[in-house]
Amino acid sequence: MRLLILILSGPFIALSRIAELWNICGIRTEITSCLDVVDSSRGKVPFPFLVSLITAEDHRSALHQGVDPIAMARAAYVRIRYGRVQGASTVEQQFVRVVTGRYDRTVSRKVREQILAIAVSRHRSKLQIASAYLSIAFYGSGCIGIKGLCNRCGNNLSGAEQNDIWGMISRLKYPEPSQPSTNWKMKLHHRIEYISCREAKSANNWLKPTAYVAGAPSASA
Repeated sequence: MRLLILILSGPFIALSRIAELWNICGIRTEITSCLDVVDSSRGKVPFPFLVSLITAEDHRSALHQGVDPIAMARAAYVRIRYGRVQGASTVEQQFVRVVTGRYDRTVSRKVREQILAIAVSRHRSKLQIASAYLSIAFYGSGCIGIKGLCNRCGNNLSGAEQNDIWGMISRLKYPEPSQPSTNWKMKLHHRIEYISCREAKSANNWLKPTAYVAGAPSASA
């Protein structure tokens, strides 16, 4: 599977390297901005949050280098076959999207996001990027980043209950509205159940706290 993903990702990886080398469309500035956020966020989010994030949002994280062509192919099939929009973004792509603030539904934005995600993955470990993402992510109305996590899980995030962790990760998919409805609560409950079951049988045994420290190599390296 790793080899297949690497082969399918080849064009994206090559494009990312060329874009960074030649600074196409000023891409280096955004790479630097992303890396600055990663570096300033180190150690802020405890390891258990990162495990749940990757298990829920990007379970092939150890196999790809910033983009997941398998997820992209699946999303394309679902869109063509059933007319439904399905997410295919990796944690790295979601992080880049928040940092750059670009959410427009255009091909050019998506390609740029993929180029940046691969570039950031080249320079920082996956768990460092995951920590940075959770440090700035939107969890719902009045609940953003580290402050939002602390408001919901307590100032000592290392002592957060597992259910609270799953609840916050679930809010990435279903952000909490200012007035939570019964329907939203049901969606959140089902999402928490999904993450807990997936984590219980997860094959993400590459996830280790050592990949979280400064200077640790990327899992995709």
